[in-house]
Amino acid sequence: MKVNVAVIGVGDFGRMHIEVLKDNPDVNLLTICARTEEKLRRISKEYSIPKWSTSVEEVMQASEIDAVVIATTEETHFKFTKMAVENNKHVLLEKPVCLDPLVGGKLIELDKATDRIILPGHILRYDAAYNRAKQIIASGEMGKIFSIRVKRNVPIERFSLHSRTHPVFMALAHDIDIILWLTGDDVKKVYALSRKTDLSYNNPDVFFGLIEMKNGVVCNLETQWTLPNEYGQYLDTELEVMTAGGNIKLKYPGDGLKVMKKGNLHCYDLTLWPKVNGRMVGALANEIDYFIRLIKGIDKEQIVTVEEAVRGIKIGHMLIKSSDEGKVIENI
Repeated sequence: MKVNVAVIGVGDFGRMHIEVLKDNPDVNLLTICARTEEKLRRISKEYSIPKWSTSVEEVMQASEIDAVVIATTEETHFKFTKMAVENNKHVLLEKPVCLDPLVGGKLIELDKATDRIILPGHILRYDAAYNRAKQIIASGEMGKIFSIRVKRNVPIERFSLHSRTHPVFMALAHDIDIILWLTGDDVKKVYALSRKTDLSYNNPDVFFGLIEMKNGVVCNLETQWTLPNEYGQYLDTELEVMTAGGNIKLKYPGDGLKVMKKGNLHCYDLTLWPKVNGRMVGALANEIDYFIRLIKGIDKEQIVTVEEAVRGIKIGHMLIKSSDEGKVIENI
């Protein structure tokens, strides 16, 4: 039996969800929803989607819809998720699940009070490399973790598109989640520094953080939205874990495929959402497939919980507070 799904939000990332959902044999993508009628008409025709609507309420109340993907801006996430579960729908909620820890608390309460699935969209847990690193650490073969270093740098041209949200939530939310996942622990204290290289934006585009976990693991975090566009890559990402038994290194996009074309270097994504024979595969496809398997009862335990996602938001606020106040912030 197929799961009937609606997508709320059809920006770039929402469209990626649409592509994956259309290719999933266990899904009927019935409806898309956004504010712009012209855009909805165009996308529904392009992907042969039966229905579209500019009304979130209308979509949530539709009895034929089993699940929704919420890929809208962050301030709408709690409202739309609450509306979905109150109408008996499962939710794949894109990150960051919220921006306010108080709203996060309400989201946790909502999750505990419903039998509907609310799955945070932390895509790296479904990436083959990160998932394998987790398996290796969980096996115990690497011994105790000493430190974790993460980097998530972004081309300059993308900052204007995403600067509405602080880089800690837009970029480092992924890496904070990975740190929580790999260590299985909570934060003891943080310290951070930031810089605005362009004063026309409200948020900094350079951010460095240090985290000490309660179990003693030291973590170094970096995000800079100043990567030269000429590198031709979506992200420049690294993970390094130092342990008693050695170390683990991961780099995205890596050196799998590079093309020099007309004086510019192009580094291609081979893990998050690459296309193979016209079909999108990789971490996003794995995440959506996992969501559908949870709904159908094939998988029983969520790989990431709402509570874990909200904990990451609280840590993000600690880092920002440390940067703003110039002092160490302890997790009380």
